[in-house]
Amino acid sequence: MGPDIDRRLAVVGIFAFIGVVILVATVMLTYTALVALITGIDGLPQELTVEVVGEEDLQNTSVVHLTDRDLKQHPVLASAIREANSNPNMPKYASVPMTGVECLVLTESCGVYTKGAPYLEYDGVYYVTRVLLH
Repeated sequence: MGPDIDRRLAVVGIFAFIGVVILVATVMLTYTALVALITGIDGLPQELTVEVVGEEDLQNTSVVHLTDRDLKQHPVLASAIREANSNPNMPKYASVPMTGVECLVLTESCGVYTKGAPYLEYDGVYYVTRVLLH
């Protein structure tokens, strides 16, 4: 083989490599965009469920005592607590939608999405929380 053919093979090889890199990047970007569109930017839709429990259920568990300031910082939690206490004739249970960011903030401050999540107490009423994914 002559130097002219070697040079052509090198150029074709470089262009083939660049083409494969562009193809892989395009497939990855398309996949990421589709996942973001399907699940939403925040991730999977989530719901915070809050249920009123009695003091007899609190044996050997940790309790986070909430203040008005905590509820102002966590409007999703405030909404769930208000809804759980809104109708005295119904079971004391509420479920409100929340985003992934709100879930992270609540987990960091109250531990709502951790194993063995603590019970929450506000104004003398105790609550157990769960996070449901849809």
